[in-house]
Amino acid sequence: MFYVDYLDGKRIVRSDLIKEADVFFTTRDICIHSKYEDMSYNKIKVEEFIGQKLATNHPVHGVDIVDVERDKYFYKDVDGLLLKKGMSAYMNFGDCVPLVFYCDSKVIISHAGWRGTAQNMAKFSVKKLVEEYGCESKDIKVIIGPAICFDCYEVGEDVFSKLYSTVKKHDNIFKTLNDKYFVDLKGINKQQLVECGVVNIDMCPYCTNCGDKLFYSYRYENKTGYRHSVVVKL
Repeated sequence: MFYVDYLDGKRIVRSDLIKEADVFFTTRDICIHSKYEDMSYNKIKVEEFIGQKLATNHPVHGVDIVDVERDKYFYKDVDGLLLKKGMSAYMNFGDCVPLVFYCDSKVIISHAGWRGTAQNMAKFSVKKLVEEYGCESKDIKVIIGPAICFDCYEVGEDVFSKLYSTVKKHDNIFKTLNDKYFVDLKGINKQQLVECGVVNIDMCPYCTNCGDKLFYSYRYENKTGYRHSVVVKL
């Protein structure tokens, strides 16, 4: 279950599913990194709060996942970071889906926009934990973070078709309305996980685009400079 918490009086959002690591999502109150210089100071505050320096990535909407190395804090052109005990990282999001996987003292943070979802980023993340680290799907815990909701995410027919082909069951995650196409990006990732044998999943109810505007949204604001983040300390 997701709930609102506070970091130095600023709102963050947590899930109670993964208790073995400190996992939270920043809101509009905290922008860890921004092209606008006045916002970037928040990264220092978050690092002071968790007591560690944060690694991060530059996403390219792919499915590459790298193991984070100690004393290396930036990973170019990757959309997944695997952390081991004693490591911390953050990843930025606009409307795309944040995925946090935990199993056997390992965490993967994955970035799944429609392109990553169409390439089965969720399945690749599970596969890495299973094949490289000996985890079983049923033991993997996954948090699906805040992202754009079903009603807000209108896509083209080509994107609809690509996402449709990634899952076997399509009920309540795809719809057409007045010749418009809508997809539930969070729900599609959840269905991909279910089809991989994952049973422990907590999906965030918040939409980045509508509602009380708790999070940043590229689609709503049409700006690339501001992002909310997932932060993990393992």
